[in-house]
Amino acid sequence: MKNIPNILSFIRLLMIPVFVYAYFTFDTYPRSFIAAGIYLLAWITDALDGYLARRNNWITDLGKWLDPLADKAMQFTAAVCFAIDNLVFLIVVIPMFLKEMLMLIGGMVVVKRKNIVVQALWYGKVATIILFAGAFFRIIIRHNRIFDITVAVLILTTMIFALVMYCIRTMKTLADTDDSAKINPNGK
Repeated sequence: MKNIPNILSFIRLLMIPVFVYAYFTFDTYPRSFIAAGIYLLAWITDALDGYLARRNNWITDLGKWLDPLADKAMQFTAAVCFAIDNLVFLIVVIPMFLKEMLMLIGGMVVVKRKNIVVQALWYGKVATIILFAGAFFRIIIRHNRIFDITVAVLILTTMIFALVMYCIRTMKTLADTDDSAKINPNGK
């Protein structure tokens, strides 16, 4: 039972090629709801695995890495699909890649120096929700340049905010020498 959240994360990883196929195959309204439905299902599995892990104390070290990996892989895949449709989304794809690399390196440094696996806080969750909602509606409302620019700028702004907050938190965690300052599993 403890591995149900990890299984959901793994299923989310398997949904990525299905999403890509549906996105490019069913690219006109109302058929675009197929790809949007797959993206929504991936988001539901993300919310469900997190809920189950916290509620039942099924949090595992594998899950702490697998869940965000599956989440970020789906987000990045959607952003790349959008950029293939409209180059304006390159302002999302490139910073998203750089942000995730910085967060990965920062997380590995924190694990190595403090033996702490960094958990998401409110700003990361808000950024994820905004990214999900923007991507979801962008999947449905395609081929609208003004909407694309609006979504791209909203996602970019949210990502930058979350990255700045993450960097501040990481620096504070690395600078803190008191073991009582360790980040608990609830991310508080």
